[in-house]
Amino acid sequence: MASSNLVRHSQSIKQCGVCETIAKIEVKCIDCDLFMCETCKRNHSKYKDAEIHMLVDIKDITVDDEYKYDSCNKLVCPACIEYEHRKHELKKIEHACTDQLNKISKVQDEVSTVTNLYLGKLDKLEKVNHLQYNEILHQIKQDQIEAMGKINQTYNDEKEKLERQRFLISYIITSRKDTIEKQQENIEKQKKHLHDIAQSRETASFFEKKEEFERQLEEVTDSIYSNHYHSKILQYTKGLVFGMEPKTTTNEIDVTIQQEYNADFNINDLKIDKRKTIWTSSIDNINQFEVKKCDENLTFTKKTSCPAEIGQIGKIGLTNMNNLVFISSTGIHILKKMDEKIMKIVGFTEYKPKSIHISKENQLFIGMSFDDVKNSTDKAIIKVFSLEGKRLTAKTIFNTGNKFLINGSVTGCATFNNETIVGKETSNKGTICYIDYNCKGDPHCGRLIKLNLNRDIQWVYRGSIIINSEKSPFNPCSMVVTEQDNIVLLDLNQSSLHIIQPNGLLLTLADLSLVGIQSPRLMTLDGDGHMWINTLRHTKTGKLYELKISGF
Repeated sequence: MASSNLVRHSQSIKQCGVCETIAKIEVKCIDCDLFMCETCKRNHSKYKDAEIHMLVDIKDITVDDEYKYDSCNKLVCPACIEYEHRKHELKKIEHACTDQLNKISKVQDEVSTVTNLYLGKLDKLEKVNHLQYNEILHQIKQDQIEAMGKINQTYNDEKEKLERQRFLISYIITSRKDTIEKQQENIEKQKKHLHDIAQSRETASFFEKKEEFERQLEEVTDSIYSNHYHSKILQYTKGLVFGMEPKTTTNEIDVTIQQEYNADFNINDLKIDKRKTIWTSSIDNINQFEVKKCDENLTFTKKTSCPAEIGQIGKIGLTNMNNLVFISSTGIHILKKMDEKIMKIVGFTEYKPKSIHISKENQLFIGMSFDDVKNSTDKAIIKVFSLEGKRLTAKTIFNTGNKFLINGSVTGCATFNNETIVGKETSNKGTICYIDYNCKGDPHCGRLIKLNLNRDIQWVYRGSIIINSEKSPFNPCSMVVTEQDNIVLLDLNQSSLHIIQPNGLLLTLADLSLVGIQSPRLMTLDGDGHMWINTLRHTKTGKLYELKISGF
């Protein structure tokens, strides 16, 4: 009943804590510690942060709540007690302070207990973390020891394998050399014997031995020079700690002459299309030869004479549609196979175009000549055009002063087309390599340069010390890029092929004189991957060879 009476009392008319008028109390705001009438309750919602205040309906306040909510914890004077604090719990100051100190001490003890427990847990976490660190570090060291052991074993195995392969190749070469040296010794003996017979004037015996000696010489020559070149080379695939193993292999390079033709006419450049039609350029003509219709001599299938205003014809290239693009002294032109019309793509008034390359996307890369230019700095050394003659400035390559992209003239260029991954280096696609032929200084000085996508020099190849020297300088006269993105260079002076990997390292050298090819000057690839090489004209005719190649 007491509680009921208190509720009824609370709902009775009393002074509103906001408007301070006698009114029926509806709610109490716990946050403001004020009783409010209906009017002030509505106005209260307009207060700042009122939405987070707690309003309690007056009928829900119990006796305990009444006393609880009516303890304001304020210092009051006797006058205020009667006016504002009549129902508040009152204590003497000294008693209230003692009570508050006891409460604070109790709360402090509780906080201290919780804090110490939490600190204890953090200590345990720190110990666990340190223990895990030592454990994992130990595992890493064990893995390192195991991995190093495996790596050492792997590389020792590869080294032993490499030694065996080197020994085998050396044995083959040494055996071949011994055979040839024995043949030479035998020839010298036979020659001396023939000389003795001649001195004895045994004529019949002399001519019999002479014929035998000539057959022997021919056999020796045939055993040395054939239409087949075969060699073994050592290769190494670089290994990574993670992902792949190093690998030493023996690769076999094979070059075989398939056909050879006499070419009793001038050839400025050479290309072959997918149908095995040979295209050549001379000073004022574009010539076509059907391989299937030729015997040992190349005979014209079609001959296109160019008008005098076009000028002298130089290098040529084939588009994807087998239309011929060629350089002349007046610019770049195209000969369309369908209607045999010649149209100018772009003209040149400054400097001379020296070489041409047509990419798989039918973009024209024109290597420029700087034979008569004193300073090639900030000049376009390779200009790039579309077949419509639009200059692709984003791809045109300039010889900026601090990069030294060229010392002479671009006598050959090619693009790479494959995405490759070698170690941590990726992608050759879109990069370019070219021959920089220095005609200003040493007339036989050349180098091969590869540029990355930013047109910075990635590497430079200046020949091989095995065959090139000051007396036998590197003289690259023609180049192609294979489907595997290996670069093949013709060395005119040494009658050799330099086969360069995409990373700029020499894969191998192939001496073409061993298959009877001397002074190679022009080279192209057909759709079957066969290599066609034209040689300099010596006495009466030059030669055109079709070579089947493998191993690179």
